[in-house]
Amino acid sequence: MAVRAEPRSVGSAGARDPLAREVRLLGALLGQVVAEQEGAPALELVERVRERTIALRRDGDPAVRAALDTELATLSTREIATLARAFSTYFQLVNLAEEKERVRQLRRRARAAGRAPLDDSLDEAVVLLRRAGLSRDAIAGRMARLRISPVLTAHPTEARRRTVLVALRRVYALLDRLDDPRLTPTDDAEVRRRLREEITLLWRTADLRQARPTPLDEVRSAMVFFDATLFTATPDLYRAADGALDAADAPEGGPGTGAASEIGSAADHGRTGTRPPASPAFLAWGSWIGGDRDGHPYVTAETTTEAFRIQADHLLHGYEAVATRLMASLAARPRPGVAAAPALVRRLARDEDDLPESMREMAARFPHEPYRRRLGAIAERLRRTRAYLAERPGPQGGRYANPEELLLELGELREALVADGLERLAYGGLQEFRWQVETFGFHLASLEVRQHAAVHRAARSALESAPPDLLRQVAPGVTAAEVIATFRAMAALQRRAGEAAIHRYVISFTTGPDDVATVRWLAARAADPAIPASATSGFPPGMPTLDVVPLFESAEALESAGSILAALMADPAYRAHVRERGDRQEVMLGYSDSNKESGYVAANWLLYRAQEDLVAAARASGVELTLFHGRGGAIGRGGGPTHRAVLAAPAGAVDGRLKLTEQGEVIAARYANPVIARRGLEQVTSATLLAAAHVTDDGITSTGSAGATGSGVAATAGSAVTAAVAAVADGRAVMNELAAEARRAYRALVWDEPAFERVFGEATPIAAISGLRLGSRPAARGPGLTGTVATPSAGGAPYVPGEPQGASLASLRAIPWVFAWTQVRLNLPGWFGLGSALAAFERAHGEAGLADLAALHRRWPFFRGLLQNAEVALARSDLAVGRRYAALAGADGTRLAERVEAEHARTVRLLLRISGRAALLDGVPALQRSIALRAPYLDPLNELQVLLLGRLRGVPEGHPSRVELERLVALTISGIAAGVQGTG
Repeated sequence: MAVRAEPRSVGSAGARDPLAREVRLLGALLGQVVAEQEGAPALELVERVRERTIALRRDGDPAVRAALDTELATLSTREIATLARAFSTYFQLVNLAEEKERVRQLRRRARAAGRAPLDDSLDEAVVLLRRAGLSRDAIAGRMARLRISPVLTAHPTEARRRTVLVALRRVYALLDRLDDPRLTPTDDAEVRRRLREEITLLWRTADLRQARPTPLDEVRSAMVFFDATLFTATPDLYRAADGALDAADAPEGGPGTGAASEIGSAADHGRTGTRPPASPAFLAWGSWIGGDRDGHPYVTAETTTEAFRIQADHLLHGYEAVATRLMASLAARPRPGVAAAPALVRRLARDEDDLPESMREMAARFPHEPYRRRLGAIAERLRRTRAYLAERPGPQGGRYANPEELLLELGELREALVADGLERLAYGGLQEFRWQVETFGFHLASLEVRQHAAVHRAARSALESAPPDLLRQVAPGVTAAEVIATFRAMAALQRRAGEAAIHRYVISFTTGPDDVATVRWLAARAADPAIPASATSGFPPGMPTLDVVPLFESAEALESAGSILAALMADPAYRAHVRERGDRQEVMLGYSDSNKESGYVAANWLLYRAQEDLVAAARASGVELTLFHGRGGAIGRGGGPTHRAVLAAPAGAVDGRLKLTEQGEVIAARYANPVIARRGLEQVTSATLLAAAHVTDDGITSTGSAGATGSGVAATAGSAVTAAVAAVADGRAVMNELAAEARRAYRALVWDEPAFERVFGEATPIAAISGLRLGSRPAARGPGLTGTVATPSAGGAPYVPGEPQGASLASLRAIPWVFAWTQVRLNLPGWFGLGSALAAFERAHGEAGLADLAALHRRWPFFRGLLQNAEVALARSDLAVGRRYAALAGADGTRLAERVEAEHARTVRLLLRISGRAALLDGVPALQRSIALRAPYLDPLNELQVLLLGRLRGVPEGHPSRVELERLVALTISGIAAGVQGTG
């Protein structure tokens, strides 16, 4: 049957619906592999279960339900594993097809747009800024102030092994070939043969990790994305920004100014690639991988040091490859009779002194090509720099002391090429190399350290005792000496690689200025020679240069964020420190724990108000503020379109500076594909540029929201500016009312309902999720849902002093919390409480109140984004599936499920009335289609998971059959994660 289902036409370039054709092809090839590997009966089982779940979703026939339940109940463990793996693999393949379709759509839209700017592009941003009255120079000035910092993190939300991720990229490359219109029948047959080969490998590759990854495994996994996309997507983005400025003074939609009209000039003369670049290197990549210690006893000073070595090794290897490639291609000879640039001559002479063997070889190969010899010397110096920074074997003489030395040499080479009439070579590939060095330095991504405030307090107490108690455990597996070793490792890395390599220290759960003072005290104590190096893993005394970043996560901390920052700046010693750091202060906002504590609506409003308060405090203190957003992938953890969130931020919150985390599976989703990576980075850059100028996507210039007042949404003034300001002003009163009611409804279910914690533990796979080897960091800060404190040696959750220990739900991290709701397809953290809030508003204000909310939805990007993100979470929810899980918890589970369903119905009804749409996601047909097509194929995995969870609860701990049941549950977790395209 799988053979008959395979499409016969060649390629997919001419297909009316190429996505549907590719999904059909991949499904057929997978079926063939299942039959080959497991036998025809296995494929027949997969098809039978698939058809029954589709029929059940379509008709709800009780007879079909009974037949499905009977069949699933009689399956062997091998048959269950086959089913789970079949649907899991199917979703992994379909995800690739949808990724390819997204790339196809981007290219189709770009072709259709012609010379007109693409939505959310830098070209469009420049057009909007010109409409707002900014000159080209003003736009270039704003671009020069941009500072965008994506920070890669290793939160445990990536359910797939690195081996599987790499295998899937091979499948994508084959799938991409099918779009070639030149494909012959022979080519098509060969692609299909190789697809069967790769799918067979996927089938036989274990989906689940056999051992928990180490922090350094996670560092190496991140390097896959650097090598594949980030290294090249970064200069591509700068080229797009530079090109966008070409059109700044041109008629809208025109080709841009320049000297192209001059006789003998090329069409692009005076544009990007032929002139000095106007775009700066505005990306500043960061990483917590190997530096994040919060609740993670396995991240040590040695771990952080080795993480830097791995990054430097990859980066310098990449630079060496670029220099070697440029050496191979830049074969131009100097013009006859024109003297070589003096700087070039001097550099070549120094190269001969420092690198005699290499230069003799290059002189023989390129006797009349000085540019190639110079680039060859640069490549050799980079090779030696790599050996030094990565602390690997090899010669180190003649290396670069810092990135500035390399940039100086590249600048001299560029000027020599320009003087020789080779502007295109100077401002083309060589300029892109310069952009890479300006962005990545010699460190690739600035490592950041994070630790819990309570650990710092405990460490200070141990060190202030007489004598200092260096061996006191301040968290399981973490001694006071290790805390000091962290600061000493930072100081050692700064001495070796420069301050840019590592200088930020994030304090989790900051509650006041004393938490910042304690970190600075510990950093100073690290320089104390009385603490021997032997006590700190061999790291000698040293005090690093620090930028301390308080992280506000709880509702109380977010409400006090502005006053805490003001108090910090009122401290003369700390204000002097900030002045030494250029009057710059960074503050981080936690999206995950605030949502878990207060619910979706209240947390978003807390975060919005905290940003306003922090901006006001920073302005009053005369410091430049950077807000660091700890966003996750799921809606319940701050997820959603980043560029939309940037444009919805309060006035002044994004003043050309944006910093945010890229977590778990989000890294693979955004940065595995070069086209998607470039597009995502451009959208964020465009939004940041517009937000800095207070320009919205419809060209309205906003005067900001802080301190604005108004008397009603419906009673706004006529101008667009006044309407926008009034919407925000009125919106504050509305949001105060909505947030209070939403928080009450959320906490009534999650924190005040006596049966909730037990139901959550029994009606979701949370216990299995906590046991998965998704990442190196444990899933909880304290007791797991069993109520016991696990020790690091047992691979469980380390206790952190100061964390609530009485309730396991309180100690559970937000990531597995959201992950569990994603698995049961309710997505509760992304919407619950919104319906109650809207209903209460309707009761209090009637139809006029709903009309005001509709007006607010049109005028205020924050409110519109709040509802749009909730709409996605609601659309991805499936109440029937959730009901099946709830039944596992008995009568209480059914009762609480009814409360959730009632809230869901309220939310959908009122959200649609406010948005004016007939159905959820009516404005996003591609996502609507994806959810509808996936649902029937997700159902078998959920059915299996419910069955297995029920069986698992009947098997005592230690029973031989429990290990296999847990493995099967883990297989369904992996499959559902692939199907819903998300975890936590």
